Amino acid sequence: MKKMKTNLYWVTMILLTFIVLNACKKDEEVTPGDASMISFKIGDVSGVINETAKTVAVELAPGADVTALVPVMTLSAGATVAPASGSTVDFTNPVTFTVTDVSGTVTKQYIVTVSSAELKRVAFLGTAAENTAAAWQAVGGSDFDLMDDRTAAEWFVGEFDDEATEVTYLSFEDVANGADLSSFHAIWIQYDGGWWGGEVAQFPHPANHCILGENGIVYDTPCNDLADLFISAIKNYYEAGGNILLGNYAGSIVDEIGVVSSSDYAPNNAWGGLTVDEGATADAWGVRWAGDPTSPLFEGITLGSDGNCLAPNFIMVESGAEKKNRSNQYNLNFGPWAPNGDADPLEQRRADFLTMTGATILMENCGQNEPQMVMWDAEGSKGVVIAILGGTYDWYVGATVTPTDRNIKKLTSNCLNYLADLGINN
Repeated sequence: MKKMKTNLYWVTMILLTFIVLNACKKDEEVTPGDASMISFKIGDVSGVINETAKTVAVELAPGADVTALVPVMTLSAGATVAPASGSTVDFTNPVTFTVTDVSGTVTKQYIVTVSSAELKRVAFLGTAAENTAAAWQAVGGSDFDLMDDRTAAEWFVGEFDDEATEVTYLSFEDVANGADLSSFHAIWIQYDGGWWGGEVAQFPHPANHCILGENGIVYDTPCNDLADLFISAIKNYYEAGGNILLGNYAGSIVDEIGVVSSSDYAPNNAWGGLTVDEGATADAWGVRWAGDPTSPLFEGITLGSDGNCLAPNFIMVESGAEKKNRSNQYNLNFGPWAPNGDADPLEQRRADFLTMTGATILMENCGQNEPQMVMWDAEGSKGVVIAILGGTYDWYVGATVTPTDRNIKKLTSNCLNYLADLGINN
């Protein structure tokens, strides 16, 4: 009898142990949970998560290096992710992140794409050795100054530069001596040397003088080699698809680099000296937009002129500005497109001008006989060229008003961004 009780005791103990162990095992089992990515950040930039498509898109600042980034993620409770949050990841190509739930049995995969727009690279080409006050003063003189170009260059480096754009200043001599232009999406060649217009309108190759040197103008001694090397460098850039903005007298280079087929089709109306034209101070200088008004080149222009100018019209230089009244532009009253002068109908002269030059007129005077801004579209492997030529493109207008009118800045900014975008996308 005693032996039976002992056996029953041990059977009972074994059953109880089994029950306890089995209960513990059930307590250790983890219920499958969620395996979701709740947030994804790289630095201060949050990714956009598409839970349905299981994708994450991250847009970083232009020019960002995507080869070694550290993403930080928030996940469902208890979930893990591979690659791990806080690890360094190369996002040159889309990367798949696998999120696993707390039980280790549920997984979701998210494809993460990190993009960064290409940085716009734009160069300003000017006379001074570098963009400093001392360098600009070195190319001035009692009868020759470059205050317009200096003002333009300082605006370019100080205001046009932003997080999406990398700007560079190069001298004409830098370019002639082999500075590499191939990395730039656009270049701006600016030249408004305050000397007699008939001389500087021969830019960059006057027959009797040198106007390209970093030390200032050299009278009665041309710098043929320097000019030829400069022309060759710009022509090579243009023929390889480079996009160019030409400001003021720099527009005269269009025949040397092959934008137009003959020197007869280069700007044909240049005038102006060094000093302020007192007779031009009182009036505001207005123009009209002759191009597509929906073009990005016209975006943000402040409209408003006098009632004698066909819309859309706008002011380039305000009343009160100490204008030099210098210009290097096209005139339709004479030239190959006007064999009988202004006796021929303006419509005919205009049509012949467009055919002969291959240009599009973007901006003109209110009388519509002076194209002051023209564009040549890309042809074959060549780039796009825009020239702003009129006396209204006056960067330095004296101390009586704001040094540069808002429309001059906006027009220039539009052109450079337009040309740089073409360079990136082509």
